[in-house]
Amino acid sequence: MEQFLSQLSLTHTLLFSSLIGLVIGSFISMLTWRMPRILMMDEEDQLKAVTFGGSKCPHCETNLPWYRLFPLFSWLWTKGKCHHCKSPISPRYPMIELATATATVLIMWLYGPTLTGLAALLFTWMLITISVIDIEHQLILDNLSLPLLWLGLLFNTQSLFTNPVDAIWGAILGYMLLWILFHTFKLITGKEGMGYGDFKLLAALGAWFGVMAIPQIILIASVSSLIIGLGGVLLKLRSYDSPLAFGPFLAIGGWVTLLAGVSLF
Repeated sequence: MEQFLSQLSLTHTLLFSSLIGLVIGSFISMLTWRMPRILMMDEEDQLKAVTFGGSKCPHCETNLPWYRLFPLFSWLWTKGKCHHCKSPISPRYPMIELATATATVLIMWLYGPTLTGLAALLFTWMLITISVIDIEHQLILDNLSLPLLWLGLLFNTQSLFTNPVDAIWGAILGYMLLWILFHTFKLITGKEGMGYGDFKLLAALGAWFGVMAIPQIILIASVSSLIIGLGGVLLKLRSYDSPLAFGPFLAIGGWVTLLAGVSLF
């Protein structure tokens, strides 16, 4: 009987997590669309535009009713078209929502409704947001990477993922390694191989998982970017010299470290 109740509780938790993931995914899909487009606004107008502006069709700008604010279901129901103008709607919206829901369920299954689980969820949701914007705009925003860094330091005052000293040194080392690599590459080639946002993102990941996680994160990011980059060239999805956002691959390294720990290799 106790085993049945435990399983029932787990099932309810995962079901609730999937619903929360869909809601957060809907918000992330909206946020990643708007944030890069309102960078020229002042801070107050940015906040209003992100949080209070109604969602609209990107083609006809018709306001979406509340029951169409869940991209996964709405997109499937309308067969990928706007319910008003019938223009095609990008699959980015349901894909973001589905990815967020899946990741949320996995985190809750691993950590449960604990402080560590809450921290892991915030970490995951912020990484998804950062990754989508970087993929679409080659841009990592300070107002995402810096809060991620401070949250890592804050949670690790309770030693959730590493101890406070390692978290601080992880942030320092994460930033300095890519800063040195950036300037060395620029000195040799005269070109910029990455953006400053990558430095801050790796610093944030170091703040979450400590000094020992940095080599693992960089290795995972480098290998995965090489595989995706070469695969895209071989499949003729991208040209050899087209830029490839590195932030999503750092995010992969960070998320794998969240799931598997810092002793993966």
